[in-house]
Amino acid sequence: METLSVTLSAGLKQRLEALAAETGKSLDECLTLAVSEFVDNWEIHMNDLHQIDENEARTVLNAGEE
Repeated sequence: METLSVTLSAGLKQRLEALAAETGKSLDECLTLAVSEFVDNWEIHMNDLHQIDENEARTVLNAGEE
């Protein structure tokens, strides 16, 4: 495991602490889960965009000269 320092606003930290307490998870577990879900979702999204860029034929409209 690696250590990462994160700076959160006071309000976000309070919300995170409340959720951690309510779910019985540590702050570390909550942050790890949040980062993991963020990375999973964005990897899928970026992969989808790359697939579209590589494989989708696109019509390009050019404005005529005035």
